[in-house]
Amino acid sequence: MTSSSFPLRPSQMHNIILFMHLSHETSIQRVFVRTETGVVSHEVPSPGETIGNGSLQWGMAEELLTPAYWATQAWMWEVQAPEHYKLGSSLEEETLACLLGGYGIPAEVGLAAYERLRERFIDDPQTLNREESVLEMLLEPLDIGERKVRYRFAKQKARYISAAMNAMPQVDREASDRDLRDKLVDIPGIGLKTASWIVRNWRNSDDVSILDIHILRAGQILGVFPKERTVEKHYLMLEDSYLEFAASISVRASILDSVMWMTMRQMPISMVKRLLGEEAGKPPKSVPMQLALGL
Repeated sequence: MTSSSFPLRPSQMHNIILFMHLSHETSIQRVFVRTETGVVSHEVPSPGETIGNGSLQWGMAEELLTPAYWATQAWMWEVQAPEHYKLGSSLEEETLACLLGGYGIPAEVGLAAYERLRERFIDDPQTLNREESVLEMLLEPLDIGERKVRYRFAKQKARYISAAMNAMPQVDREASDRDLRDKLVDIPGIGLKTASWIVRNWRNSDDVSILDIHILRAGQILGVFPKERTVEKHYLMLEDSYLEFAASISVRASILDSVMWMTMRQMPISMVKRLLGEEAGKPPKSVPMQLALGL
């Protein structure tokens, strides 16, 4: 992502059919989804019920960006494609994929570059240890459909990839998810977001989060993230809040990340700004008060 070029949206998602039912007796919201084996259902609390000890309410499951919406969307993604984000067959390959994706790299370009370098890595694992070899591969135009496309930031990414591959033998593969993330952050070119992305993908981890502008905006609209905090300065604090929110609505943090990212990136920026109260001349949307997350 950004969680951005990866992960890809599961192809199965077009098979989803969603029906909402509000029981007059219990006010429980029920969601139905069609799978290959039949229709399954899921329940979330009534719209007016608060989450945990805070004042944030569940809201309607069919209403965009409410906690109930996020909970049901995450559930549907988990039903359809719980491990849709893993690309590599080793920690090295997953690191390579995440380093080649990210900000400013379209998904198809990142994937094409990854496939090229991965093939060379399989033939000769040492070839990615050499910055010159990586740069040569990245400078060669990529075939994207009928187009020839040049990979952006080739020199910078070549330096990062060779540094990462040289550091891999010293990485403790048995470390906890958080410890593995911290070890990866020590490698030049890998920050908290990229390291979290690698660990989430490789470990199917729910102990880290991939925070970018899309996740930040989703959290701010909910009222879970204060507007004055940024990913660049407050990553770990925001991560704790995000993980607690995911737990409070009983969804996997790794799945919720994909759902939020995919939803927010597809929304018109004008709508997002209005929801955040940033659109000139427009009153801000009334958002729920923050959860009691220690912010």
